Amino acid sequence: MTISQIGRPLFFLILIFSINFTPKLIFSQDVTGFLRNYNAVLTSPPNEYLVGRNRLGVDISFNTNYGTVFISNEILNTYSESANNYAYDFSEGYIDLFFRNSDLRIGKQVISQGRTNGTFITDILSPVDVSEFLTLSVEDLKGGIPAVRYTRYYGNNFLEFIATPVFQSNTLAKPGSRWFPFTELEKSTNVTYSDSLTENSFSSFQGMIKWGIRSSLKWDLDLTAMWWTEGNPSYKKDLVFTGPLLPAEPAIELTKTYLKSPIIGYSGNYIVNDNLIFKSESAFHFKKYFDYLPELATSADLNSLTPAQAQQLILIFNQNEDGFLFEKPWLISMIGVKTSLSSLDIESQFFYECIFNYDELILQEENFFYSTLSLRRSFLRNNLLLSGFGRYNYVGSDFWINPEAQYDIKDGLKTALGFHFFGGKKSENFYGHFNFKNYAASSFGYIKLTAYF
Repeated sequence: MTISQIGRPLFFLILIFSINFTPKLIFSQDVTGFLRNYNAVLTSPPNEYLVGRNRLGVDISFNTNYGTVFISNEILNTYSESANNYAYDFSEGYIDLFFRNSDLRIGKQVISQGRTNGTFITDILSPVDVSEFLTLSVEDLKGGIPAVRYTRYYGNNFLEFIATPVFQSNTLAKPGSRWFPFTELEKSTNVTYSDSLTENSFSSFQGMIKWGIRSSLKWDLDLTAMWWTEGNPSYKKDLVFTGPLLPAEPAIELTKTYLKSPIIGYSGNYIVNDNLIFKSESAFHFKKYFDYLPELATSADLNSLTPAQAQQLILIFNQNEDGFLFEKPWLISMIGVKTSLSSLDIESQFFYECIFNYDELILQEENFFYSTLSLRRSFLRNNLLLSGFGRYNYVGSDFWINPEAQYDIKDGLKTALGFHFFGGKKSENFYGHFNFKNYAASSFGYIKLTAYF
């Protein structure tokens, strides 16, 4: 986006600021924000400059006798692509109305819940931007979604309703990008991609109800029931023929598709004492898509098929009606512990995924395990924070490690230096899970400087 193209967003910001500094007769206002500079470089030769960006975020709240109006704006300058590459994002804009025993929030909002590190279980309401994978800061990954959120309080407990008429998919990297997450098939055969027309639909109602239990000093528990669509796509598969020359080359065409499902879940903490907390979270999807392919497509090179095999494969694809996707119930669960030892904060979580009514043709594993470990310790009167985070997938023997050093230069000014390392064992052909080994050549180091106001 050029400077001229952001004229309207800038005019919108100027208008907001002009309103913000009008006489405070009816309401009070508050303006906060940050300016963050971020640079990343690959750790492997030739140590390519990966990304450089500036991000300006401005949050404006108007407090009235009836509630609060909150507006969050961001301007992003990715100068590693072009000095004039600007983008504007109206990330949040909502009104909060406060009543005697309830609250009502209407508008575009970021919704967060759950207690996991390194993945999402019940925290699937707001779309996530992983188009540049982990070069985006964790606090910048989530986007807002238009929704109505009503919370009714019963003492320390509460009942919460969330509804939205809009489905918004997660933002993924495009095919061909180093961060594209679905590359397993490409290692085994020719693949083409077809865009879906149903990624964002204004006729896709979704809703959630949550019962929050806070009456016990030991338990902190949320029970949820959703009618929701997971943000990551599955891919319907078809056989197509590509190439400018005859005979055309066979390829598998993948088309994005999404599945709405009832989901029940919970997340909770059990507080043993100030130094020991047990965590748990689970979600059961009544239906979820899983991939399969005909045996002939997985056991043979598509470019080396005999005429008879090619005719057989064409017939199989022509007769297929489900896009080679099974609908199966699916469970994802986490148990974890958080403690402190000699001023070192330690948190470990173990995850388990299970596909019910499993079919041997499914490319994903019936039982999939992984775990995370987070370590944090402060030094120099809490001005220096050293942290490390890692995730290990047991089935694929692949890993992600993120060490970071964060230093508070002065009040409102913070810098950080860190790395993201990916590696592990090379996955087998037609491996059905995300594998960090695929990104080993994209391991990178980063530095960021953030000023808050």
